[in-house]
Amino acid sequence: MNTTTGASPEDLRNRLVDAILKEDLSGLRDARVETAMRTVPRHAFLPDAPIEEGYANKSVTIKENPDEDALPLSCASQPDVVHFMLVQLAVREGDNVFEIGAGTGYNAALLKHLTGKSGQVTTCDIDADVTAYARRTLDANGYEDVRVVTRDGALGAPEFSPYDRMIATVGMWDLPGAWWDQLSVGGRLVVPLRWRGLSRAVAFEREEGRMRSESIKMCGFLPVIGQDGERNDYIDDDRLVRLYWD
Repeated sequence: MNTTTGASPEDLRNRLVDAILKEDLSGLRDARVETAMRTVPRHAFLPDAPIEEGYANKSVTIKENPDEDALPLSCASQPDVVHFMLVQLAVREGDNVFEIGAGTGYNAALLKHLTGKSGQVTTCDIDADVTAYARRTLDANGYEDVRVVTRDGALGAPEFSPYDRMIATVGMWDLPGAWWDQLSVGGRLVVPLRWRGLSRAVAFEREEGRMRSESIKMCGFLPVIGQDGERNDYIDDDRLVRLYWD
């Protein structure tokens, strides 16, 4: 299959990964994450978008918000952010992984590539339309063994725990207690943690009695639906400036 540019999806995928690695100045690298992103076809999880858009380094909206002034309800995350957070997560073969925010299913497919046949991946979303979309694309691309559940991600999925790795792809205001309960000691959690109106991808290691931060990087994510600790509102008549407070 060729695109309108004459390049194959594989060529576009490799160019995208090459650009991500060139522009990432963090120094954090994981050859297994690179291989996964060169292998899993992102465009196949965006069937309604042009192939070139599937390999542009930008987010893609998959569900609009009926409120025109509000943020979209679901997006495919920007690929360089996907890459960095998966490097932070450091998934090992055989790991049991839980993802909060199913999106297109692409991230769950990458996670399954990283865990291998001996690992398990469960992805969840509070929106039934989003989980139905993820289920369709995962099945269509050979990832039938990825679990997709519809529920509030803050509750986790205790029936499949304990987890070696947990990752959130929505902006969180706080860490739900259920995640602590379901993450193994020695496990890792990567979450876009929001404070002062901005999200930072934070990697936590769970130790006995505490979470210890391993790395942190600025990022941008849609806020989680249903977590009401953060408040925000416009402070000007033109609705250009928004104030955030706890």
